Amino acid sequence: MDAIDILAEVLNASGQHLQFTIFEVGAREVDQGEEPFYRLLSLFPGTRIVAFEPDDELCAEQNTVGREGVVYYPFALARGEERRQFYETQHPMCSSLYQPNKALLDRYNNLEVVRTRRIGEVETVSLDHFVAREGIESVDFIKIDIQGAELEVFQGGVTCLANVLSVVTEVEFLQLYVDQPLFGDVCSFLAEQDLQFQKFLGVAGRTLAPIVLNNNLNHCSQQMWSDVLFIRQLFGSPALSVEQYLKIAVLALVYDCIDVALHCFQQVDLQAGLGIGESFLERLNRV
Repeated sequence: MDAIDILAEVLNASGQHLQFTIFEVGAREVDQGEEPFYRLLSLFPGTRIVAFEPDDELCAEQNTVGREGVVYYPFALARGEERRQFYETQHPMCSSLYQPNKALLDRYNNLEVVRTRRIGEVETVSLDHFVAREGIESVDFIKIDIQGAELEVFQGGVTCLANVLSVVTEVEFLQLYVDQPLFGDVCSFLAEQDLQFQKFLGVAGRTLAPIVLNNNLNHCSQQMWSDVLFIRQLFGSPALSVEQYLKIAVLALVYDCIDVALHCFQQVDLQAGLGIGESFLERLNRV
């Protein structure tokens, strides 16, 4: 049993039965296995994951065999509703609304998976449009990885973002795709929505070809991309509700930010006197 399991038990014992609404934008499975937030489906009954992937067949298959609580939509999210070019790459996970930057990719080892295989078209929809159409009241957490178009989704979801408590997004530090926004652009925009940078969740990259360091084509001499955790600004005004603080605490523990969780417990105890922080630490110290 780890900290998230313990917190789930403490919350249920105190009558705080949380349910999360999670958006996973770019939901194609990759080799790393299941995302850590999928644990919330079993720990907090009623939690749902809304997954997006612009592949009709993949979504139909996943909706047939996928797990309870997860629904796939064959949509490409972007800034608005329009028809766009879609660059299908050698590996499907690298496909994007943005054109792969061949001039840069050719300089580095083992980035052939990002090269264009064919160019198609997709209909895009904004996050705010989708949420309004589906009658979704609020979204707690967004995980997004769509190869350079992440900022567009945030720009098309300002209303939705007003209630989002945490975001994990892939960012790039170099333009692997032509004219794509970079980490600084994404970070600045989310800060304007009161979503504060928390930490990098692993940084990856490559070395200049034809040099191979440590006998590893994927050796990261040039840092190129990372997943990044953002959390709702905790010191803003107005203060967050008890439910919001508790949900942020859960999401913080998913990504190993126990200090954030403990701060949230302090705020909950100030507001409601539930003693959740004390109960959590007592249980955690027994493990």
